[in-house]
Amino acid sequence: MMAKSQEANQEQKQLKEQAMQKLWKKRARSFREETLPYLRYMGQSGFPLFLSLFVITGVFSYIKLIRDVPADFPTALVGIVALVPVLCWSPFRTFLQAADVVFHMPQESAMRRYWGSSFKRSIIALVALCAFLLLAYWPIYTQGTGPADMWLLVLAAAVLRIANTAAAWRERQLAWGGMRMLFRVARWAATALAWAGMLTRAPLYAGGFIILLLLLFALLYRLPSRFVIPWERLIEEEAATRRRYYVFFGLFIDVPTMPSRTAGRKYLSWVMNFIPYRRLLTYDYLYAASMLRMEMGGILLRLLALFAFIAYWMADAVWLSGWGAACAYAVFMLIVGAQLGGLRHTHRYTVWRHVYPLPDAQRMESLIRLDRWTMLIIALLMWLPACIMLLRANCLLAAAAAPIAAIVYLLTIRPLRLRRAFAADAEED
Repeated sequence: MMAKSQEANQEQKQLKEQAMQKLWKKRARSFREETLPYLRYMGQSGFPLFLSLFVITGVFSYIKLIRDVPADFPTALVGIVALVPVLCWSPFRTFLQAADVVFHMPQESAMRRYWGSSFKRSIIALVALCAFLLLAYWPIYTQGTGPADMWLLVLAAAVLRIANTAAAWRERQLAWGGMRMLFRVARWAATALAWAGMLTRAPLYAGGFIILLLLLFALLYRLPSRFVIPWERLIEEEAATRRRYYVFFGLFIDVPTMPSRTAGRKYLSWVMNFIPYRRLLTYDYLYAASMLRMEMGGILLRLLALFAFIAYWMADAVWLSGWGAACAYAVFMLIVGAQLGGLRHTHRYTVWRHVYPLPDAQRMESLIRLDRWTMLIIALLMWLPACIMLLRANCLLAAAAAPIAAIVYLLTIRPLRLRRAFAADAEED
C-alpha cells in the first residue's frame, strides 16, 4: 500500500509538472502572437532597412580592420568591452503574471519544468550571442599578443557564462535590493577581471584566478538571506521586459497603455525652474514634469546619447562626404519625435482635467510648445559632436543643411501633425 501511494503521488507530481510546462509554452506562444502584428508594423516603417545600413557599414569596417590591424590596437580592451556585457547579462523570461502569486505559488514544488524552460530559453540565446561575438573577435585577437588558444577562450567563456547565469539567479533570490545591486556590481567587475586575465595572461594563471573567483563568490552568495523562489522579483522583471517591448513598438505605432514607472531624476529637476509660475503655463509645467519623471525621460536621454554617438562616428568617418551623418541625423530626429509624440496621451483620461478651471485648448498649445523646445534642444545636442567633426573635415554644406532642415521641420511640419493628432484623439473621445 505504501509503495502504491508513493507511485500515485509521484505520478500526480509529474502530471502537475507537465501541466506547468504546457502553461509556460502557452504563455510564450501567446506573447509571440501578441507582438507579431507590431513586428509587421516595424518592418513596414523602414526601420529594418535603416538598421541594415548600419550592419553593412559595420561589416565593411570590420573587414577593413582585420585586414590591417594597427600595431597599437587595444586588442584586450576591445575584447573586454565587447564580450563582458554578453557574459554578464542574464535576462530571465518567466511570463509570470501578478495573479500567479495566488494561483501558482501553492504549486511551487511542481514548477521545476516551468523554471527549466525559462533557463533553457535564456541560456540558448545568450550562448549563441556569445559564440557569435567570440568568433568575430578571434581574428582580431590572433593578430595581437594574446597567449590563449581558441579552445581555451571558448572554455573560459562557457565557464563564465554558466557561472553568471547561476549567480544572477542567486541575486534574484536575495531579499534586499541594496545587497542585490552590490553583488551585481561585484559580479560584473569580477567577470571583467577574469576575462581580462584570460586575454592577457598565461592560461594557467588566468584559469587559476577564475577558479578562485568562482569559489569566493560561491561562499559569498551563501551569506545573505534569500527566498527560494523570488516571486515578486520575477513578476517585476517580467512586467519591465514587456514594458520595454511595448515602448520600442511605440516608436512605430500606438500600443496598449501599460502601467508606467516614475523616477525623481533630481539631476534634471532644475529644468522646471525655467517655467514661470503662471496660470497660462499650468499645462507646460505638468507635461514637463511628466516627461522628465516618467520612463519617457529616461528613453529620450538614452536615445540622445546613442544617436549623438552614432552621428559623431559617421561624421568622423566622413561617410558620403558628410551626407551619411546628415541622413542618419534626420532619421534619428524622426525616431525621437515619434517617441516624444506619445506625451500627448499622458493625462488624456485623467478626471482633474474636468474639475479644475483650465481650458482644454490650452493643453494642446502647451504640449506643442513643450514639444518644440524639447525637440530643438535634442536636435542641437545630438548634432553638435557630428557638426564639429564635419567642420573639421571641411564638409560645410552637410554640417549646415542638417540642423537647418531639422529647424524647419520642427517649426512648420511637426506642429501641424500634432494638431491633427489632437483632433483625431478628440474625435475618438
